Amino acid sequence: MSTLPHLRRFVLIFICMMLSEFFSIQAFAESQSGELTAEDILELLKNEGVITKAQAEKAATIARNRRAELNQAPVDYTPEAEKDKPDDVPQGVTRIPYVPEYIRNEIRDSVRLGLREDVIDDVLSQARNESWGIPGTNPDWTKRIKLKGDMRFRYHADRFGEGNFKQYRDYNSINNAGGIAPAGIDAFLNTTEDRDRLRLRMRLGMDATVTQGIKAIVRITSGENNNPVSTNQTLGAYGDRYQIALDRAYIRFNSIENDYELYFGRMPNPWMTTSQLVWDIDLNFDGIAYSYYFNRSDDMFDSERQFDPFLTLGVFPLQEVKLSSKDKWLLGAQTGFEYVSDAQNKFKVALAYYNFINISGVQNAPDSIDKNYTAPPYVQKGNTMYDISNSTLSPELQLFALLPDYKEINLSAYYDIAGLAPIHIILSAEYVKNIGFDNNKNLARAGGRVNEKSTGYDVGIKAGWPTLTQRGNWNVSLHYRYLERDAVVDAFTDSDFHLGGTDGKGYKFSYSYGIEENSWLELKLISSDEVDGPPLGVTTVFADLNVKF
Repeated sequence: MSTLPHLRRFVLIFICMMLSEFFSIQAFAESQSGELTAEDILELLKNEGVITKAQAEKAATIARNRRAELNQAPVDYTPEAEKDKPDDVPQGVTRIPYVPEYIRNEIRDSVRLGLREDVIDDVLSQARNESWGIPGTNPDWTKRIKLKGDMRFRYHADRFGEGNFKQYRDYNSINNAGGIAPAGIDAFLNTTEDRDRLRLRMRLGMDATVTQGIKAIVRITSGENNNPVSTNQTLGAYGDRYQIALDRAYIRFNSIENDYELYFGRMPNPWMTTSQLVWDIDLNFDGIAYSYYFNRSDDMFDSERQFDPFLTLGVFPLQEVKLSSKDKWLLGAQTGFEYVSDAQNKFKVALAYYNFINISGVQNAPDSIDKNYTAPPYVQKGNTMYDISNSTLSPELQLFALLPDYKEINLSAYYDIAGLAPIHIILSAEYVKNIGFDNNKNLARAGGRVNEKSTGYDVGIKAGWPTLTQRGNWNVSLHYRYLERDAVVDAFTDSDFHLGGTDGKGYKFSYSYGIEENSWLELKLISSDEVDGPPLGVTTVFADLNVKF
């Protein structure tokens, strides 16, 4: 609303005041075919919208009563008194030779008050419409940023079997210390001492819409900075503050038609999976990924939407090596389709190929350290490792690296039955085979052969609400997993099952229940044993309190 009408009204009032102040009423009345009255001024102000009809009548009543006090008009004016006026005086008009100063002041103050209130209303209305920096309004940039996050408080219990092998090597500690002897007691994993821990996970993310189809996404999380598959912080470190790490930072492009996605940076898992057989759920990927959907549509009634083939490609650097052309890379490709029936049942299947380049170790020349970079920066346990140090001067200073190559074929499928909605029944299966395992190469690297153990699979069933958003939502699931030692790279697989890594088989049970909106409890029970390695039986219990916002 413009303030121009208010200015016009103010000018009109000012003119009226000046006329009544500096000119005689009689001279002005001659040009108006009569004397100017207070009622004439009020009528003019009312017609111009400066004051309301009720305000005009009230002001006229006050003026007439005060004139009566000055013996200029009858006392106690009422509208009925108009009927008793002489015939030569128009009804509703009291002629006066002069508008007193106090009347003009009252009119001026009343007009100023009304004008000020109208201007304030206009300015506030315009500020809200244009999002000025006043309470109740937000700048435009805040509308393009969305914050979200979650927290999990966990009770974690590990119970070990009585016949467990006591000297499972902890290759992370050994490599960091430079050998088994320097690592001391840290050279071996705990396989015998039961443990109870309280743990916390925090994740906070920001999605910023740059423009249509382009987003910048950042997430920070708790957990150890040198562990890519866990964001848990164990409680009890009063002498230290918790670590916070930049977990994700990437740019995402989406087409207007929503038929492709393009990622640059550290991103979430771009591959379709049905379990954590190959990739841990907390693992993120550095690099570039591209997904194309051939028939994707936002229209749920689109007949082509029922069958949607897709293709995903990814290039990910795993370890950049200075002064070398032997950087470690992951190249991946996945294709598959999703089918949605008329009853909203979903079937999805995908076939992937993951090629790890330069990931296996290379033995040093005698008493050289040139190939030390081929040792992995992080491992869990299970993969076949060998000593690449080859030192004759200090044989106790070992450095261990992966023996076989890893070229994984991964098949994933699930079937979501929605006939009992909101309850769903979801069947899932996943299979992996490392076709890069080659004993001739293993012999050349380490001077020996090992039994090929290069397959794995996971089958599961889940019933209940697919996601828990309200109080009373629930779901229950059961999985069986079998994962041989060299089927996948143990650094990237599930960190919970069999306490992380490969060479494990067993069951995983979970039950979740919504306690309030976006808050739920989850109980997990995992029981596993070794596939063919040294004896290792472990039962793990998780009790989680989860919230998200």
